Amino acid sequence: MNSALAPVMRLVPVLRNLVRTHRLERASPERLDAERRRLLVRLVRHAQADVPRYRELIAPETAAAFRGPEDLPSLPTLDRAEFHDRAPEELLAAGFTTANTKAGTTSGSSGIPITIRNSEHDLGYLRASYLYDMLASGLRPWDRMAYFRVTPFLRHPMERFGLLRTFHIDTSTTLDDQVEAFLAARPTFLVGFPHVIASVVEELERRGVRYGAARRVLFGGERLTPTARARVLGHLGARCHEVYASVEVFTIARTCRRGALHLRAADVVVELEQDDGSVVPADGTREAEGEILVTRLHSEAMPLIRYRLGDRVAVGPADCGCGRHTPVVLRVQGRSQDRFRGVDGREFYADFLTYAVQDFAEVSRMQLVQERPGQVTVRVVLAAGSGVAGSDAAEAGTTVTERIAAAVREAVPGFDVRVEAVRSIAPEANGKIRIVKVEPAATG
Repeated sequence: MNSALAPVMRLVPVLRNLVRTHRLERASPERLDAERRRLLVRLVRHAQADVPRYRELIAPETAAAFRGPEDLPSLPTLDRAEFHDRAPEELLAAGFTTANTKAGTTSGSSGIPITIRNSEHDLGYLRASYLYDMLASGLRPWDRMAYFRVTPFLRHPMERFGLLRTFHIDTSTTLDDQVEAFLAARPTFLVGFPHVIASVVEELERRGVRYGAARRVLFGGERLTPTARARVLGHLGARCHEVYASVEVFTIARTCRRGALHLRAADVVVELEQDDGSVVPADGTREAEGEILVTRLHSEAMPLIRYRLGDRVAVGPADCGCGRHTPVVLRVQGRSQDRFRGVDGREFYADFLTYAVQDFAEVSRMQLVQERPGQVTVRVVLAAGSGVAGSDAAEAGTTVTERIAAAVREAVPGFDVRVEAVRSIAPEANGKIRIVKVEPAATG
């Protein structure tokens, strides 16, 4: 298993895995189930035999008896603290070290940044799945792709032939720098956080620049309001797809041509932990909601089994008419730790409140913040023409905030609700905007 990291992206493993990914994309349920079982059994036995921490957590007889997804509840769950607090050597499989694996570190927006390490073999598959997501979302070999993120990707050899050219828009730089990099790149395909792309579009509009060269946009990492989405796509004249992904797991789900967000069932096994502690599989037979537990089937260097990603998710049946026989993610409810608290001490997932706010067409961006139990501040950036210009709240704008406040009060009776029309909402360090945010004082 041990292999050195390549200084540039290796193309052959990516192409080989791309073919495999394509074959499984529309595989029959029976074939997909057989492949998942094979990979899952191999992963569990590999983890128990070769990873120090899993040797402590999984008994040899449990691994030997493991037969498939139905046996996952017999295994422990892993949370972020495991990966944050433990030395890499405890979580890396035999033959892998920090020198021959590549690190991927989360932004820490959950409060606990963690680092996952991948082997060259892992990366060959992950890069192929990432490329497949883009191809399935409309990427063509001659496209100029702009990706919005802090760190750049490795260059790939096809760029020397003018194919799949990539341009890094560094989201850690100023908005002016991002806009200049965007215009210099002249991209036709965009990938990134929705709010980051929306900020660039808004600045282009402010400058009076109409950019019409983009064909497709692949959103991922967070949610836009319908108003903001329409503004971005309307300005660019582009079509969009979405992915649900993370640094640790890569793609968990991707939209199909009908807009349904399908689980990548050939790459991950998903379970949903209910509020009472019970766990149900996201197997496409029924609708279920809970905290997501993810097992990444392709993770040889640092196996990821029953990992608490930190999101609350609703998954429905595998009944989409697009031809893919995989469950559909109905809602990503946001970070499971972003729970509001009432004055009586009871906690609840606050993501449902965002729908009461985004139903207002005047709302371009929003953020719900709890600073103390029984209280919520709703920050909204109102769309141009809605009655608020800059920091001046005109009568129409005030009416909008009053109506938003009334809608939120109806959803959470007894809460102290304040709505603020603001110029902008500050993103976290990684460029994301946390739509639901709980301040430390509210959890005490």
